[in-house]
Amino acid sequence: MTQGVHVPVVTEGAATGDIADLYHEIRDHFGLGLVPDVFKLVSTRSSFLKVFWDGYRSVFDDGELPRDVKELIAAYVAREVSCQYCVDAHVLFLDLLNADATLKASLGVKDVEQMELPEPVRELLRLSGRITNESHRITEADFAKARACGWSDAQILEALWTACQFNWVTRMVSAAGLVSLGQLAEVETLTPR
Repeated sequence: MTQGVHVPVVTEGAATGDIADLYHEIRDHFGLGLVPDVFKLVSTRSSFLKVFWDGYRSVFDDGELPRDVKELIAAYVAREVSCQYCVDAHVLFLDLLNADATLKASLGVKDVEQMELPEPVRELLRLSGRITNESHRITEADFAKARACGWSDAQILEALWTACQFNWVTRMVSAAGLVSLGQLAEVETLTPR
């Protein structure tokens, strides 16, 4: 397959039709001049790419929960399931957002209780950890704890949505063999003059 991943991908240079249109939208959104590798994993199916892109934007484009907290949840879920690509990507976004350095530093601490974060943020990470590791055991008490920390139902739903989105994304990334940022970067071919 392509550069170490287990699925075929459509490169940016080879994209046509719906894939090219979605790639253009993704490139414009991020302003990085490239399509992040993760989106290329589903590029051979435009319907999959559209759903993935819409899901990503549903998490990060707006809402009640601060963007840096959503990025932290995404990175935390990725760390919990050992998806280094996703950890690195969302730490990069924390950097691009100029997020408080304690958010990024917290990912280096294994135990949520030891993280130097405000209690309300730690509570959302606890909930995200339970979603990731034992969702079948979550009860109303888990949501009540988040409410007691001052989070609204809308914010708790966003935390739930973010954790669930990144549970499926991290598994897709790991199963497909994407391990590092830039892994699917296109190599420019120099044509002799």
